[in-house]
Amino acid sequence: MINRKSIFLFFCGVFLLFGLILLAYFILLHFGGEDLENSIDSLWGSFKKILLKNGLFLFMAISILPGFVLPVAPLLTLAGLWAEQHGAWTACFFCVLSLIANLSWTYWLARGPARSALQKLLNRTKFKLPKTPPHNLLQWAMILRLTPGVPFIFSNYGLGILQMPFLQYLLISVPIIGVTACGYVLTFAGIFSGDWTYLWMGICLIVIMIIIGKMTLKSKKDADRII
Repeated sequence: MINRKSIFLFFCGVFLLFGLILLAYFILLHFGGEDLENSIDSLWGSFKKILLKNGLFLFMAISILPGFVLPVAPLLTLAGLWAEQHGAWTACFFCVLSLIANLSWTYWLARGPARSALQKLLNRTKFKLPKTPPHNLLQWAMILRLTPGVPFIFSNYGLGILQMPFLQYLLISVPIIGVTACGYVLTFAGIFSGDWTYLWMGICLIVIMIIIGKMTLKSKKDADRII
């Protein structure tokens, strides 16, 4: 059974790794100057047009790009805009399928090559990865998924490295991430189309997930106090 400190240190390491990647990106922007920033903006504009013209490319982007630490929110925004012509529920359905694909390939990447590489690195230190999934990993997975502000891609890689059983991983991840993503898509679909029904439905889904997340964290803290 892993304790709070162990799980905190592990995921701090995951955040640090991806934080370094983001830092490298901002350093590149800094030294590249305004010309590089304008080039990136222009590239994003062209990329956005391609995605909106071809839904297949849009949902492939949702299934692939977040795995490289690119934020999923702009892509969900585009899905909401795409929904204006193709239907909000259709957009939600394909977003959920795309996110399931992302959850799957990032999990197996983390559980296989990434875990092996990390283990070799840790062999030079006193730290070791657990050989079997910790007994309370299911509880921690739910907490991580429901905690506002934790990018889901970090949890994907972290839970994969810790070898959480794949079925459990999907049963915890898909409902939480799927409902949250649908909330974003419906919200943006409502904004772009002017349909208040979608807007309020989307906001309600997001708020409900935030409330459930806070309740879960509170119950965990209360349980720790009792113990």
